[in-house]
Amino acid sequence: MSANELLLLGLLEQQDMHGYRLHEFLEHQLHFVTDLKRPTAYRLLEQMYRRGLVEREAERAGRRPERMVYHITPAGRAHFEKLLREHLASAERVYHSGNVALLFLERVPEDERARLLRRRLRGFEEQRSVLAGIVEAHPEGSSVRLALEHDLAHLDREITWLEETIERLEEKESQ
Repeated sequence: MSANELLLLGLLEQQDMHGYRLHEFLEHQLHFVTDLKRPTAYRLLEQMYRRGLVEREAERAGRRPERMVYHITPAGRAHFEKLLREHLASAERVYHSGNVALLFLERVPEDERARLLRRRLRGFEEQRSVLAGIVEAHPEGSSVRLALEHDLAHLDREITWLEETIERLEEKESQ
């Protein structure tokens, strides 16, 4: 199950796009949903082209260089619908890269642990503040708002966990 494939097909299902515009949209409008990089997006588009999920045609506007415009095919729409249903029903295990550092927390002196986690907490609080503003910019009940609220709920829980953990570490430190 490829979330990146689902994302690209979903965007192309809404509108034909050339690769650069697709990348710009991902980077500036959907950066909160994906960290899909340009080379990966182009590689996926090429793979989907070979599989018949998208078509492409060369387009030239004025003196600009030729560019490939991608269109979703009927097979691509069917695949998109299948992926969409699979992902909506999926309960995939989420792995948090920050947990790797937590595995080795004991390697950091006790008096430094809470301080480092406070820095992490401030980072998540900043992310939450930015995301909350973005959430408010979308209509209640919209798909985009639901995705953002989902991320906001995860941030809220992360912040709560960090606050509780820092408190426990500081209590232990003071004993």
